[in-house]
Amino acid sequence: MLKLRLYIAIFMSLSFSTLALSQVGIKYDINASDPLAVVAAMDKFYSSPTGQAASGSVTLYQYMANGDNPATHAFLVSFPNLEEMQQTFTRNALSQDWASFLAELNMASDQIDSVMYRATGISGGDPSKVTSPNTANYWIYLNVSDSATYASAWQTLTNKNDDLDVASGLSEILADGSSNVTHVIAQRANDLPSLLGRTNSQLVGWDDFVEAVSSIRTVVSRDMLGQVKTWSASN
Repeated sequence: MLKLRLYIAIFMSLSFSTLALSQVGIKYDINASDPLAVVAAMDKFYSSPTGQAASGSVTLYQYMANGDNPATHAFLVSFPNLEEMQQTFTRNALSQDWASFLAELNMASDQIDSVMYRATGISGGDPSKVTSPNTANYWIYLNVSDSATYASAWQTLTNKNDDLDVASGLSEILADGSSNVTHVIAQRANDLPSLLGRTNSQLVGWDDFVEAVSSIRTVVSRDMLGQVKTWSASN
């Protein structure tokens, strides 16, 4: 029943893009017993009339490093507004394409966790520089007690380092169960050298940033992921 609720939620909102740039979204951690079957199920769904009616995209990531989290993959789903989510939910709930897809996906994976987020509109870097279909991604989960101060300090830091070939975004966490996470920073680049080539201490303005936020934020966790595939109605 837990798996059923997970995939109902995932595919009721099939207007998805990326964590950094979307308006509202949900990340689902899954343990995939058959990753190829997960991809095949999504391929099949997106070739169906219901999949082609979706207005956005779905992205699957594979974890490279995520601590003691047993998840192997993450689905990132996002949508521009709640109205779009509701319309997609209604369409999928009445679709045999969706029901068949759900059954296939349930056989290939189990849910581990889920997080709902909303973009703050604060971003850094130039997304046009990130062109790889298999990006390297670094997600940093935070507990922040002063959102305005943190957002201002983080925007200042990213502005001072806009020469990096990294795109990033700050989102607030709307729902995460019993976790104390309040925000997440999502960074993505074409490859690991581009993403991690410059250490924090080498960033322009890093010391000022630490001084501004050290008393108002705690880093809860850090995840490294590789983008596996993105689906949309156009591909």
